[in-house]
Amino acid sequence: MGVVEFFAENPSQYMWQVFIPIGVWLLIVLGFFVLLLKKYTFGNWTEDKPNPYFGETFDMPRGVFRGTLTLTLVFVVTVLELVNVRIIGFEEEIHELMVAFQMMIAFYFGSKVMHHMTSTDRRKTEAIADHTPFYQSSQYLSGEFDDEGAAG
Repeated sequence: MGVVEFFAENPSQYMWQVFIPIGVWLLIVLGFFVLLLKKYTFGNWTEDKPNPYFGETFDMPRGVFRGTLTLTLVFVVTVLELVNVRIIGFEEEIHELMVAFQMMIAFYFGSKVMHHMTSTDRRKTEAIADHTPFYQSSQYLSGEFDDEGAAG
């Protein structure tokens, strides 16, 4: 039985299993962003007490959007996979979405790994040029990154 036939026979069951959990999730995320906008973007900041996240996206803490998007993708894929267990033939309908999700996760984590590797290689090369073992260098011991983007 395909998704079209399932819609025709059980439209309320499908809505309950897919659209309502995803809709509730999106409402929670929207509420979360409204609270963050109220607190950080439109907060009562003064010259004496400036926003510590000024210059970031919407003046919010770093990584809020990236983390929320990642959690949303994981939640949606989990809901779709749980529905896939109950509906025969649903996997063929969402196959392209699953491939796209896998590619997004692979490129996201792959790019982070490559960024950390190049940053570490550059610091190791500088330590070798200074004749200092890398694990004894001040950058290694302090945990500081050359580029703030490498922090995560």
